[in-house]
Amino acid sequence: MRRCGVVVVFLCVVGGMAFAQETDGAMEALMGPGDFGIYAGVGWGFFWGAVDVSGGVEVIFHQIDLGEKVPLTFGGAARVSYYGWTDDYLGDDYHYAYLGGGVFATAHLGFTEESAPENVKFLANTDWYVGLGPQFTSYSWGWTGEQDHEFRIGIGTLAGVSYFLTPNFAINLEGGYYGWYGSGLIGVLIKF
Repeated sequence: MRRCGVVVVFLCVVGGMAFAQETDGAMEALMGPGDFGIYAGVGWGFFWGAVDVSGGVEVIFHQIDLGEKVPLTFGGAARVSYYGWTDDYLGDDYHYAYLGGGVFATAHLGFTEESAPENVKFLANTDWYVGLGPQFTSYSWGWTGEQDHEFRIGIGTLAGVSYFLTPNFAINLEGGYYGWYGSGLIGVLIKF
């Protein structure tokens, strides 16, 4: 919930700054309608130093211009994440494995440096996004001689920021929550 509050405040601040200065029309969106993105990332897992690997795709469907200046785009995304660790502790072999994923409705706020007014240039080439949608989680855990499995369906979220180094390549920081498990990732985005 805190993330949503931060996004709302961010949208209000950027919207207010954009209206404070005249520009030549709407700013150009970094992720615009028709854009297709492929995401890949790795992270340091939430428990015991596990490695988290994630991938996904996204397509942008629609754009509205807030105050005819600030581009807000909407799309659909799919993500999958694997997380696991093993440890030999006091003669027992402990393990944990998690697989989660989902489909998300997403909203993006980001614009190019060339189209940004002078007072928001510091935000240029960054694409901020949030997503919400149905997801699944499948995980197993246990130790020598004891093992348990569980599968759940629920609501998942994701949020992140991409910094575009070129018009089609970005460094990506993303956090997600897949029902029971959440983590942070660093990765790349390739846009087509």
